Amino acid sequence: MSEPGLVLDTGCLLAYTEGTEAVGGQISQVADRGQSVIIPALCLAAAYRQVRTDGWPLLDIVGDLEHVLVTSVEHDMCSILGGWSRTLGTMDVAQAAMEAARTFAPIMTDRRELLSEVLPKEWPIIDL
Repeated sequence: MSEPGLVLDTGCLLAYTEGTEAVGGQISQVADRGQSVIIPALCLAAAYRQVRTDGWPLLDIVGDLEHVLVTSVEHDMCSILGGWSRTLGTMDVAQAAMEAARTFAPIMTDRRELLSEVLPKEWPIIDL
């Protein structure tokens, strides 16, 4: 897989299913640069839980795109994931923050202030 260029969180995935063009535009820009888009598995699962029924096919499509990598939770991530989720209040956002930090990739989100609790203030965040 190519170098990561973007991490999408749950809010971005839900916005994508509702037709927010900014999300699709970011995915396309990253793919055009030959980079990959990371979707944390916990964010994808949370999006499936929250999406309206008609949005399910779009989640299926985005997760299957050639330049998208759905990342799993590994044993060595659990201690940080647990600690960050305590601070952030949710596991999916914690995994998105961890993936951004692990890969040094920008994150697209509607939760800038929340992510600033665990990521440095200067972290590249693309507001949804």
